[in-house]
Amino acid sequence: MKYEGRYPSGPNGERLPSYQVAVGCEVHGDAVAVQEALDDLRNFMTPAPIRSIEAWLAELSVLTAGRGREGLDAELLVSAYTGRLSQYPADVARHVLLGKSWKWFPSWDELEKLCEAMASPRRHMIAALERGPVEPEKPRQEPTQEERDRIDALVKEMFPKASKEWREAAAHEAAKPDYLRR
Repeated sequence: MKYEGRYPSGPNGERLPSYQVAVGCEVHGDAVAVQEALDDLRNFMTPAPIRSIEAWLAELSVLTAGRGREGLDAELLVSAYTGRLSQYPADVARHVLLGKSWKWFPSWDELEKLCEAMASPRRHMIAALERGPVEPEKPRQEPTQEERDRIDALVKEMFPKASKEWREAAAHEAAKPDYLRR
């Protein structure tokens, strides 16, 4: 998995807590291993039965502070949350409802952020497994003498005040076949 950091700031410029986001996945292995991993991950995306989600919501409502909802309000809340939570894997839905400690009954925004943080890596893994292993990059060829001469000329033009030794070292470094991979 490949993750990137996010460093949000609030409306007044204050720093909010940073967090990591899954942005990709790399796959290695033969076709059989890839297919087995894909099958396993698809199983881990199975949503919980509606009755289970409703029971978890009822338990959460008893555990959290706040004015309890009654009648139509309670039915609408359970229906809306159940429909949304059924789009996530069962273990994710259960964890965000009961595995985390809530003082107040959470808003859908709070639950959705947690669900996405937990389910997103699985989605990236499934997408990568469906694509299959990536072919390794072919090794780059050594530059021709003409290309070396062009690099030397560019370095001289860009850094006319630098010493000759520095320019030669810079041109040599830029001419290495793996220079752009760093």
